[in-house]
Amino acid sequence: MSSNDGKEIWLVRVPEFLGKRWRSACNQSPSSGAAPQIGTIQEIQASEGRPKRLRLTVPEAQPGEEKIPEVYNINHNTSDITGLRAFWQDKQHADLVGSVSQRMDVEVIRDGQEGNADPAYRALSRQRNTQANERARTAQQVEPKDIMNAQRLARLREPASMKSAHKRVAAAREARANQIKLDAQQLESLLFQLFERKASWRMIELKGETRQSIESIKKVLDGIAVQITRGPARGEYELRSEYKPADAAPS
Repeated sequence: MSSNDGKEIWLVRVPEFLGKRWRSACNQSPSSGAAPQIGTIQEIQASEGRPKRLRLTVPEAQPGEEKIPEVYNINHNTSDITGLRAFWQDKQHADLVGSVSQRMDVEVIRDGQEGNADPAYRALSRQRNTQANERARTAQQVEPKDIMNAQRLARLREPASMKSAHKRVAAAREARANQIKLDAQQLESLLFQLFERKASWRMIELKGETRQSIESIKKVLDGIAVQITRGPARGEYELRSEYKPADAAPS
């Protein structure tokens, strides 16, 4: 049995940015030869009939460090800790640190908790919200023939049937995620290739072949094709006369 088996320790959960600050301080301490000063804990007198509270204060950010809140509440966590022990481990060894006697949560003092939230915490929250809302967009030039080949392969790999509504919804979601948005010039080139294969097309067929929205198809189609109004192909689209081959038969 380890010599630390009877040692009591606190298990404390801290915000990610505070843990990052502490890890950085501990990683730098071996070179300086002194233990890092990562914070002080103070017991705060509460109102009558309520237990005392613990307050954590961390040092002010040094030049080059990210500014974070300097004052935190340490709250008791009511989760069951019966039999809970903590261990440390490196590449070669592992050992018991001790038995958990207290479980705590370190939390930033926010609005409604003894005044307004720390200005550094508000600034940090705004920065992270901005970063989370930024989307990385990339553009890729794709040849129409490559799009058609990829779409044919995708259809060949699709299951013959989907036995549940859940699978159908998942397949539709995946198809939307894999859909490549074509610009007007690419879509026009692809439509011309389709009309070389067949003289007239229904809108639903064009949507399936191009994997583009009906709205996008119509914007391009209106400039190069017309809708047939009579005969067996009524409702389908064919190229305007000026785009048809010279030997094409009239509709």
